[in-house]
Amino acid sequence: MTEALHLMSREPLLEVRGLTKHFRIRQGGRPATVHAVEDVSFAVDAGQTLALVGESGCGKSTTGRCVLRLIEPTAGTVRFRGTDLGTLGAAAMRSRRRELQIVFQDPLASLHPRMRVVDLISEPLQIHGWPANEIPDRVDELLALVQLGAEHRSRYPHQCSGGQRQRVGIARALAASPALVVLDEPVSALDVSTQAEIVKLLVELRQRLGLAYVFIAHDLAVVRQLADRVAVMYLGTIVESGPAAQVYADPQHPYTRALLSAVPIPDPSVERRRRRIVLAGELPSPIDPPSGCRFRTRCWMAEPRCASETPALLPRDPGIPDHAVACHLVGTTANRSPGPVPAPHDAGATE
Repeated sequence: MTEALHLMSREPLLEVRGLTKHFRIRQGGRPATVHAVEDVSFAVDAGQTLALVGESGCGKSTTGRCVLRLIEPTAGTVRFRGTDLGTLGAAAMRSRRRELQIVFQDPLASLHPRMRVVDLISEPLQIHGWPANEIPDRVDELLALVQLGAEHRSRYPHQCSGGQRQRVGIARALAASPALVVLDEPVSALDVSTQAEIVKLLVELRQRLGLAYVFIAHDLAVVRQLADRVAVMYLGTIVESGPAAQVYADPQHPYTRALLSAVPIPDPSVERRRRRIVLAGELPSPIDPPSGCRFRTRCWMAEPRCASETPALLPRDPGIPDHAVACHLVGTTANRSPGPVPAPHDAGATE
């Protein structure tokens, strides 16, 4: 089993160990297995944001849904406030869901088109037994919390803008006062200016309500604005993890370097001098992942042992135990970027 991403002396709010999810399918008339998530471990403290980042198809969303038991893991444990969620029956899990919520990527698809905003926000309150006479005031409170006016109460989702619909989705997730919210690509369907507004709102809500987030994204520029910790996923596995500032300042895994090289730098002179790391080939199929290091088929510095030995997620250096990397070549002269690319601290500079 890989090392946990973040080990604290006190018990974390959420602790995931060895999480694995396989899907059985049929391909060409024959049974096959999709290795969507493989031996993923991490922890999230109260009030903390962990960002899960990586390309589409790397297993981020599947991980988030397994954490909430929207889909059942194949193996591993998910502990919330010290309780193994996998041991809970339907009734106990339903009660626990008050503290575990999700905001989906597409607000239009995730909101019932025939329900008004007031009904969308009221529904989780009714499900969790909120006193009926207190629901109207709670709805008004939630609308104000996500910076929507009372005039939105009677609107339907199609009568709201994309940003307004996502605010409704956030209000709905916050209705029962959760402790942890999984944010599944919550701004990727929005334009850039609206993205900034929603990210700012999420930061304010975390500070005001003491929320913990698992923020799923592929855009490292967005993640940097609110993540305390970052876990980089590739083809179902975590290849690098650590404090966000450390990962951005000194990325160690070649995949992390490639992702960071695509982050725009608002300094034209720096932007002109750097080269983006363009990965060769396509993301391999999770039905037949590469042996050894799953990234080796696209890695410019792969060695023979990368095909036969699976690298463990281990501290990159004894002096930096909180920054873990799954790469055989960490600390070697081979661990360098191809061609004249920016220094790691330049690649992550987005502010």
